[in-house]
Amino acid sequence: MKRSKHKIQTHLGAKGTVSYDREKLQETIKAAKRAFLENEAESSLSRLEFLCRQSRYIRKHWWVLQGCILILLWLLLNLSGSSIFFQKCMGAFAPLFAILVLPELWKNRNANAMEIECTACFSLRQIYGARIFLFALVDLLLLGSFALAAILAGKLSAEELIIQFFLPYLVTCCICFRTLYSPRITSEALAILLCVAFSFLWIQFVLTENIYSIISLPLWLTMTAIAACYLGYCIGNGQKNCVTIWEVKAQWN
Repeated sequence: MKRSKHKIQTHLGAKGTVSYDREKLQETIKAAKRAFLENEAESSLSRLEFLCRQSRYIRKHWWVLQGCILILLWLLLNLSGSSIFFQKCMGAFAPLFAILVLPELWKNRNANAMEIECTACFSLRQIYGARIFLFALVDLLLLGSFALAAILAGKLSAEELIIQFFLPYLVTCCICFRTLYSPRITSEALAILLCVAFSFLWIQFVLTENIYSIISLPLWLTMTAIAACYLGYCIGNGQKNCVTIWEVKAQWN
């Protein structure tokens, strides 16, 4: 800023009058802009610092509740003796685990804070990208620990865990992010309702033995891979077009 002040002073006369030389005025403006950008660049946060700051804005009780769901699931596995019936009912816990992400991701839309975040130092895409990454990191740690413990303890096989838990979990995540980035769905309650409806349909499906039994393991794994790919597409496409979706098409109050 000192350089810009110096250039401004060169346009001031002895009595403080401003010279009307347009070229010099434009040079002064450009110099001021450069000085401002250089100063901002020097004080910008690193990626790790940005993630740490975003983590402070996430209410940690959602992660605690996700951990409690997995602990409850572990206790029920022990009490049920890993029965086939209970393994099929595990799909009811997976959507609930994913639904707990929704309040934190929807709070900005519910509070109509998008306009403020669009004018902030960091873009809306960066803010949501950081929050999604943090949730993915914590969920990966929680689910990885649960899966490893269940497999090593002999409660579930890897195939059963993928079919009975991770497949409905991935599909629920697809619903969550598809609704989050949808310009037509502006209600968090509707997103939760869709997840609950899927949970009910999933339980009905896996308990219908004559349909469930004819699906082979390769088909289950293929559906899981498709769900994972579609989830990646929903997040990637949503991050790419989030500003257009929320700023132009969504109707804010």
